[in-house]
Amino acid sequence: MTNTQNADRQWFIAGRWQEFEGESRANLLRVTAIALFYVIELINRAQVTQVFHTAVTALAAAWLLTSWAVYLCLQRRVFPGAMKFLSTGVDLLLFTCLMLLADGPRSPLLVGYFFILTLAALRFSVPLLRFTTAGALLSYLAVAGQAAWMRKPMMASTNSILITLLALILCGTTLGQILRRVRDFAEDYARRLTEGQ
Repeated sequence: MTNTQNADRQWFIAGRWQEFEGESRANLLRVTAIALFYVIELINRAQVTQVFHTAVTALAAAWLLTSWAVYLCLQRRVFPGAMKFLSTGVDLLLFTCLMLLADGPRSPLLVGYFFILTLAALRFSVPLLRFTTAGALLSYLAVAGQAAWMRKPMMASTNSILITLLALILCGTTLGQILRRVRDFAEDYARRLTEGQ
């Protein structure tokens, strides 16, 4: 095995450990976010309909069940490469359902897409970050499209939609650049350690 192959193998192993740890941290942050946002829902309970509250409760429960399933897999050291894509896909799906129930593209919940992007970055996987950025863009377009199709009063202006889409792209791109710099940083650090001996 050449030095380059060995370095790539070691990087893959280190990367998988970081993905595992990142999935665990992302899951903890996911549960925390669900709990905190649900507390806000309970505080505003008097201002929403029973149907809306029931739907939000069902979404929160489904999200917590997903988090529990991820937790059980991680505890049993079951961590297939697709798991991070699956858990992120569920995040995007459930969050988009919440946005469709709420005020659509004008909802302050919109920041949740950026939170999902940062959770993806915790896994140190550029392909996951690309998947999440594309998923967030498509999800937001679905929310904006539904508001336009239903002619909802909370329809955002075209300018707001374009700015949000651009912000999602820029956020995903910036996080991707940070992840790409991690390997350069690690290799430079290892080289300096070796040279210092």
